[in-house]
Order: sequence, then structure tokens, then C-alpha cells
Amino acid sequence: MTYSQFVKEELCVDKFTCDNCNKAFVDGLLLFRNVSEIGVLFQSHNENIVDILAQKIVEVTGVMVKKNKTRVGKSKRYIYTLNLEMTEDIDRFYKDFGYAITYRIDKKSIKKSCCKSAFMRGVFLSCGVIVNPEKEYHFEFKIPNEDLANQLFEFLSSMPLKFKKTKRKDNYIVYLKGSEEIEEVLTFMGATKSALKIMDIKILKEVRNNVNRVTNCETANIGKTVKASMQQVEDINYIIHKKGKSYLSDDLKEVAKVRLENPEMSLRELCEVIPSGISRSGLNHRLKRLSKMAQDLREEKVM
Repeated sequence: MTYSQFVKEELCVDKFTCDNCNKAFVDGLLLFRNVSEIGVLFQSHNENIVDILAQKIVEVTGVMVKKNKTRVGKSKRYIYTLNLEMTEDIDRFYKDFGYAITYRIDKKSIKKSCCKSAFMRGVFLSCGVIVNPEKEYHFEFKIPNEDLANQLFEFLSSMPLKFKKTKRKDNYIVYLKGSEEIEEVLTFMGATKSALKIMDIKILKEVRNNVNRVTNCETANIGKTVKASMQQVEDINYIIHKKGKSYLSDDLKEVAKVRLENPEMSLRELCEVIPSGISRSGLNHRLKRLSKMAQDLREEKVM
């Protein structure tokens, strides 16, 4: 199941607040349907969406609709279609949903906040897509009709959400980017579980990023420690090879011996194993003296 399907399944079972929400919901579904067959009222691969649309049409108008099920090629997928039953009540359907059939948003029926929520839920079930938030944050309505896309964009612009608009091939896209705004629109439509799932994913991403940053930082520090230790060992060996251990003072001889025996240790760890005891800054100072001594000896060789 894709994330879009997960959201749509949740929206199919949520209840409405007032009686007019049913009409707003059906308006949203019918307005943005992508139907090419003549006589077909609605079409979808999701049977739950088709069933809830048929139920709401009956609740609002009393008009019966017929559901058909057709296999898609040789696959196991089916497409479900709704057709109006040509009964004596058919005029009532056109009276209630005439705006939707002619691709016009009925602003009078979606004034209340709950009705706007129901309308947007219908729109999303009809043409909405949301990308898996583990990959990226992207929410969109994909609409083949430019005028209808402009109407929807105008409607959404009245809400505190920063929807944007673009064109992709033959479709007009009204979309949102950003996890917080997507969480907000999902919550507004009634998909609270889906919104909470995005929050969980976002927290998990932040934890992973923090762990990666710490790991990268520790790896870089280890690399610096190893590089510095190798140079110190090389300097000490060079001094001993050229001048012998007796060339070193007692304090430098002690540090040189511990470093050669423990090349993998950090300065902090070296401080703990030096018998006479020494601070980190003191140890660092002595190692720098050894480095300077080795450098001077190399320069004498060049001269």
C-alpha cells in the first residue's frame, strides 16, 4: 500500500460534522474526477472511495447509483465505476450536484470550516497524491482542467497554507512542500493518523541525522588522533635513531617511551598511563618539544 492509499483509506472512514458536509464531500469527489467514458459518473481503482461516494449520494439526494466492477487487462486489479440510475429522482441529483458536473466549485456549500474539510477530503480522494514522507515531503492535487485548477487554487489561497501551482505535462498541479504544512492539511481533512505518522517519521529522521553527525564528528576526530600519533611516533623514532635515547631529557624520555608503547591512544588516555602524572596540556607541550627536536635534526641533515 502506498502512502497515498494509506491516507485515502483513513479518509474513507472518517465521519462528518454536519449534514451539509455530505454534499461538500460529494462535490469535491465529483468535481475532480478524471472520467473519460460517456455515462460514467465516477471511476476509481479504490472500491472504498466508490462505495462511500455512492452512499453519500443516496444520503443527500435519495438517488440510487449503480456500481460496476471490471478487471484491468490480465492483472488482478479492478476498476470500479458508478453510473446514475435513471429514475424519477434524477433531477434532484442534478439540482444538488449540478455545479460539480459542470466543473464549478459551489462556494455557497463550503462556507463552514467543517464543510471545507469535507470538500478537501473529497478532492484528495479524487485527485490527491502524497509522496512517502520517508523519501520527501510533497502533497499535491493533480488536475487535468486548467480552469478547475485555478478555482481550487483560489479556494485554497483563503486558507493559512502556502499552496503553489505548476504544470506537469497535461496536468495542472496544486501542491504543498514542507512537513509541517502537510501535517496541517492532513489534520484539517481528518487524516490525523497519517499526520501523526509524518511526525514520527520526521522525529526518526532527525535522530538519524544527529547520530550521523556525531558519528562523522567522532570518525574525523579519530582520524586526526591517529594521524597525529603516527607523526609523533615517527619523530621519536627519528630522534632515537639519530641521537639515541640518552639525547632526551628524563621528562621527554618518559613521554617518548609511553607514546611508542601506545601509538593508538589519545592524549587523554596517555595522561592516565604516564607514571609521573601529567596534564593533557603538559603532555601536548612535551610532544611538541619532541616534534621540534626532530624537525631541527632533519634540517641539520639537509644543511
